[in-house]
Amino acid sequence: MRNSFCVSCISGDVMGTIGKTNRMDDKAVSPIIAIMLILAILVTSISVLASNWFPIVKKRAEIQHNKELIDKFLSTVTVYSTLNENRSSAMSIKLGGGDTFFSQTTTSSTLSVNQSGWININMVCDGTPLLLTLKLFKVSLSTHNTLIPDQTFVFSEGGIRIFQYGKNITRLEPDIDKSNGFREGILYLIADNLTSEPQEVSGNGIVFLRFKSNLNPNSGLYKNCTGRILVEDGVFNGKWEDVMVKLETNNPTVFSFNQNTNTLQILTQINVSLTIRDFEVQIQ
Repeated sequence: MRNSFCVSCISGDVMGTIGKTNRMDDKAVSPIIAIMLILAILVTSISVLASNWFPIVKKRAEIQHNKELIDKFLSTVTVYSTLNENRSSAMSIKLGGGDTFFSQTTTSSTLSVNQSGWININMVCDGTPLLLTLKLFKVSLSTHNTLIPDQTFVFSEGGIRIFQYGKNITRLEPDIDKSNGFREGILYLIADNLTSEPQEVSGNGIVFLRFKSNLNPNSGLYKNCTGRILVEDGVFNGKWEDVMVKLETNNPTVFSFNQNTNTLQILTQINVSLTIRDFEVQIQ
């Protein structure tokens, strides 16, 4: 009986110890499971944010930078129109942006200056030939985004056009039709002439766009002129056509316009007031 009693006691002690151990294991496992559940929730939440909210924040940042970039580029019109003779003016443009706390990837842009066309003047005034070829120019800004559509903005002769999805619209009309015309027997012709070389800069840094204007020495009033003026403008050719068609329509005995060659013929002797603005445009 004594041995049986002792065995029973030992069995009870062992079972009690096992029970305590199981309860201790349960207590140790419970926090681990809780941590794993919290981590799973965090991973799921981050995944949802990364696939939904982060792109929205990034897109908003790109839209904001794009707006600031466009507003800055539009100010080239003010710089161009207020630039006096023999003066220069510069403006800074930040090509890249749109980065956020969650994404350091920035957009980029390309800024370029190129010839956009030409004006060929072939006249005889007071028996003296006048042969000039002027280079029209354009300043282009092409945006390269990740979440919003790319666009190209083109400035030329005081106007701006926007190119997107293969289409283009005129954001700001140039003053070609207002500055050129026939008044009181004088043909007024105002034109730009690019004297610097084409340039292009791409990236996401800050660049400086500098304009310098000088009055071309061939500017002046020419008397008793006949001849022809040819215009090829890759940006605002339609505006030049409107001017020349109007000249022919209102003065059919003085002018003849050939739309196939974009050439205005001066049929009778008239005076011509020629204003040529030489432009040096640099990207630094």
